[in-house]
Amino acid sequence: MTLSLPRLALLPALSLLFAACAPEFHQAENLGAKPFNQLDLAGNACGPAALLNSYRFGKPAWRKLSEEPPGLSDRERIRTIARGPAMRESSSLPGRARWSRNGINLADLGDVANELASAKGLPRVSEETLFLKTGESQGSFLRRVHSRLAGSISSGFPPILSIRRFVKRDGQWIAIQGHFVTITSVPGAVASTQTSFPVKYIDPWGGHFREGSIAINPRSFMTTDPATNPNLEAVFPTVIAGKRPVRTGEETVLAVSAVLGIF
Repeated sequence: MTLSLPRLALLPALSLLFAACAPEFHQAENLGAKPFNQLDLAGNACGPAALLNSYRFGKPAWRKLSEEPPGLSDRERIRTIARGPAMRESSSLPGRARWSRNGINLADLGDVANELASAKGLPRVSEETLFLKTGESQGSFLRRVHSRLAGSISSGFPPILSIRRFVKRDGQWIAIQGHFVTITSVPGAVASTQTSFPVKYIDPWGGHFREGSIAINPRSFMTTDPATNPNLEAVFPTVIAGKRPVRTGEETVLAVSAVLGIF
């Protein structure tokens, strides 16, 4: 006679099995490479530089997009994107170029990425805004964001994270400045009890490897109840984007706003 355990009794065992199968970290493949530095071209070139970092630090098929045509310097490669596909008309801002003195938005950066990828028969990348869903807990939100980042890294394309600095001024939260970074490492899994997870990323401002975390914000942000905060927080202490306009004593949050990757 075959004995079987009740279904509920199997759940903890299955959870342990899945946790044991998860890698310790999801990491970009080409971590020995040199990051692209947006300042080689301009202070508003974080989008093209972050995209090139996703290519250079990804799997070989993506890496080729950061190497062709051969013989170019890093500055010339950033300029080739900024002055090439990034200067075509924006689909989200009709009548304007995708890239301007204010930089490029994530939707237009995704269009640039997909034009370059399609020419080489590579998969399309997708854009997802990272807002709390109706009925979703902050813990589930945290794990959803982790799954997007981990999935793209595992697919060979280190994802581009859009972050935006907000400041509370005169009782209102206002957006100050956005920025893009390329995520190169996240943990293999995030437990239901965790309120944050560590990440490694490339900041194109200076072309540096950095470490930080993505966390549930314990303070209220955009709402009166932290449980309904619309965004997670990017705890990236070295990111300077938007810091200059913040006045002494003002509350500021670097919010995780969107991601571009394969998921």
